[in-house]
Amino acid sequence: MASKTKRSLKLQTQARKKIDFYIYAIPLAAFLLKIIVMANTPGRAWLGADGESYLSGTDGLLAQGYFSDKDILSYWPAGYPILIWLLAKISIVNIGLLISITQSAFYAYSSFYFAKQISRTKLNQFVIPVAIILAINPTLSLSSMSVGYESPIASCMLMCVGLIIKSRLVNSELRVMHLVFGVGFFSALATFMQPRWMLTSVVIAVIWSLMISSRKQQAFVLTAVIGITAIAPLALMQRNAVSIQKNIISTNLGVTMSIGAGPDTSGGYNRTGPSIPCEAKSVTSTVSDNELVKCVLKWYLKNPVDTLRLSWNKSIFFWSPWVGPVANGTTARNPWLKIHPVVKIGNQNKNVNSLVYGDFGKVASYLWVFGGILLLMTGFFWLVSRGGQFKEIGLLTMAPIAVSLLISLGTIGDHRFRLPTMPLSLFLQVLGAAVLYRRLKTGSFSSTFETNAQAR
Repeated sequence: MASKTKRSLKLQTQARKKIDFYIYAIPLAAFLLKIIVMANTPGRAWLGADGESYLSGTDGLLAQGYFSDKDILSYWPAGYPILIWLLAKISIVNIGLLISITQSAFYAYSSFYFAKQISRTKLNQFVIPVAIILAINPTLSLSSMSVGYESPIASCMLMCVGLIIKSRLVNSELRVMHLVFGVGFFSALATFMQPRWMLTSVVIAVIWSLMISSRKQQAFVLTAVIGITAIAPLALMQRNAVSIQKNIISTNLGVTMSIGAGPDTSGGYNRTGPSIPCEAKSVTSTVSDNELVKCVLKWYLKNPVDTLRLSWNKSIFFWSPWVGPVANGTTARNPWLKIHPVVKIGNQNKNVNSLVYGDFGKVASYLWVFGGILLLMTGFFWLVSRGGQFKEIGLLTMAPIAVSLLISLGTIGDHRFRLPTMPLSLFLQVLGAAVLYRRLKTGSFSSTFETNAQAR
C-alpha cells in the first residue's frame, strides 16, 4: 500500500513538473519568435489604429516635457504617450524596438503568471491548451508589437485576475495585502492608458470583495484597489489642469459616443446620416465634450427603438471577425491581416472575392460570431454552475468582458474594443470547447476533475 502511495506521489510530481515546464516554455518560445519577427519588421514595430496620434503626443512631450500643451494630449488620454515618452528617454532612435520588446515581454510574463495560477486550481488540466492559445492567437499575440494600448491592457487584465486567483489560494493575510496592492497597480496602469478602465477596475474590486467573508478585508480590498486605481485618472486630470488649464482627462468621449448614435447610422465607426443635435449652453461657445455626452445619453433615452437597434448592431460589431463582410471596426492595421488566409484567398481573383464577401462569407462570419459567443457562454456558465473556486474564476474573467461590451454599446461597435479582454474570452472559450466536447463524447456535463484514485 505504501509503495503504491509513493508511486502515485511520484507520478503526480512528474506531472506537476511537466506542466510547470510548459507553462514557462510556451510564452518564452512565443516571445523569442517575436524577437525574430521584430528583427525583420521595418521600424521594429507596427502602427496601431491610433499609432500616429500616440507618437505625435510623444513628440509633444519630448519637445515640452510632461506638461506639454499639444492638443493631441488632451484630446486622447495622455497616459500611453507618456509611457512611450519614458521609453524614449532610453533611446529615441530605437523607440519602435523598445515598445515591441516591452509590450511583448509584459504579455509573455502576464500569460505565464495567469497560467501559473490556473495550474494551482482544479482547472489545471486545461492550463496547457490555454497557454498555447494565448501564445499563438495571431491578432492578440502580434498586437504586442503594435503602437497601441490594447496589448498592455490585456496584460494588465491577466495580471489582475491572476493575482486575485492567487489571493484565494494563500492563507497569509500579509501576502493577500501585497496582492491587493498589485491588483491596484495594474488596474491603475490600465486606467492610465485608457481611463474607461476605471469602471472595469471598480467592478473587479467589488466582485473580489464579495468573495471575502471578513467585512474588514472587504473594506480593505475595495478601498485599496479603487483608491490606487483612481490615482491614474487624477494624474491625467492634474496634468491637463497645468498644461491647458482644464480639469479634464480627455475630450474625445463625447465625439466617440456621437459617432455611434443617430437614427440613420449603424453604430459603427463609419457613421452615416446627421449627427445628434446638441447646442452649447452659451451662444458664443462651442459644444463641450461633457455637453455632447449628455446630448447623446438623452437621445438614447428618447429613442428606445433606435437604441435597441444600435445595441444589437454594436454587439455584433464587437464580436465580429477581423475580416469579411460582417467585420466592423478599426483594425485595418491588424498585423494578422498581412498574412490572413481569408485575405490572401480573397485577393486571388474576383470570383473568389465574391464568394468570401458574398452570402457564403456572411453565413460563415455569423457562424464564427455566434460560435465564439456560444463557447464563451458555455465556459462561463459551466464554471458558475460548479460553484466555489470555479464560480469565482468565472465571474472574474467574465466581468471585464461584460463591462467592455457595455462601454461599446454606449460608444461605437468596434471589434478592436474586445482586444484588451481577449485573453479572458479565449480562456472561457477553451473551457467551453472542452465542455462541449465532453458533452458530445459522453452525453454528460459532469465533472472531469476526479483523480484516478477517486475514479476507482
